Amino acid sequence: MDSELKGVGIVVEYNPFHNGHKYHCEKAKAEGDVVIAVMSGDYVQRGEPAVVNRWERAEMALKSGVDIVIELPVFYSTQSAEIFSRGAIGILENLKVSKVVFGSETGNIEKLLERAKLEEKQEFQETLKKQLKEGFSYPTAYSKTLEVLGLDNELNSNDILGVEYIKGIEFWKSSIVPVAIKREKIGYYSESSIEGISSATGIRKRLEKNENYQDVVPEVTYEILKVASEEKRVARLEEFYPWIRHKILVDREKLFDIQDIEIGYYNKLFEVALKEREFKDFFESILSKRFTIGRTQRMLIHILLGITKEDTEIVKKNVPYIRVLGFTKKGQQYLKQIKKDEGLVVLTSLKNIKKMMSDEELRLLELNEVASKIYSMVNYYEDKKIPLMFK
Repeated sequence: MDSELKGVGIVVEYNPFHNGHKYHCEKAKAEGDVVIAVMSGDYVQRGEPAVVNRWERAEMALKSGVDIVIELPVFYSTQSAEIFSRGAIGILENLKVSKVVFGSETGNIEKLLERAKLEEKQEFQETLKKQLKEGFSYPTAYSKTLEVLGLDNELNSNDILGVEYIKGIEFWKSSIVPVAIKREKIGYYSESSIEGISSATGIRKRLEKNENYQDVVPEVTYEILKVASEEKRVARLEEFYPWIRHKILVDREKLFDIQDIEIGYYNKLFEVALKEREFKDFFESILSKRFTIGRTQRMLIHILLGITKEDTEIVKKNVPYIRVLGFTKKGQQYLKQIKKDEGLVVLTSLKNIKKMMSDEELRLLELNEVASKIYSMVNYYEDKKIPLMFK
């Protein structure tokens, strides 16, 4: 009898897949047999449409070392780090992975475990709430909380996500082991490149300026981006503004129910949308010191897609479904292995799903699929009915 394959999870956006991601994948592969990537779908955590669609980014991954790509649905992928991470870890827990491997500026798992414990303490939470009430944005309030408690703020963006993965593991009462690998050479938002490594931000900037990026991505990424660029299928948030503006003006009374919108802010959104025809002018007018650019963009995506506070509360407590975007032969073996577990709903097609899912689960699946149709209205692609399959 064949021994069981050991699954290792990674949480990714691949916006787009680059050489640093390939290094991450290789490190994950060293921890087990099958690398399972939970990947944001057509919208990403910074509150933007992905540069190219979910299927093209899944292809980049599967041709570059990933064994299974699972979609992180939009009601997780466009949320704060806490909800984004909780959703991703919940999916990996259901997929029976033994470890989750993530990049980290410190690479020090003990330090991240300590910070996760600290954030759960009442004193930390109360101090943070107090700072938020003072009108500071979350990152500023977080820094000030550490200052009040006499601690150094030595963690960066990937470290903070790592802490949230650890908290997600705790929330789901999971036995998944967190593994931090030191992020090398290039920072998360850096626009430079070193020895063939660039951040996704840097690559998107090169793409926007029509500069060469072939040295920092695998061949499959280069070819997919080259075609998308030639066909003018590289998505940008401003292209969605007419639809966002329409939703704000038509659904003014419903705006308060939308995730991330605070009391009174919807009136400002309505007034500015009424006035500003150009996205740049609109966006600059709605920014405030309370909200980061990322949070403001996430709020706009939630308006566009109709993601509510109620939806968010539901998915924070239960993962509604698992959708497979693609797999390799080894990945297919692993999926067959875990499907032996009763009650695990892993979607490899959308046929006969009414027999497999509750009304609530179906509604959330439909929310995600409609979100992709909206993406496709602006940045067209032909949707797939079954997962991508590669040897």
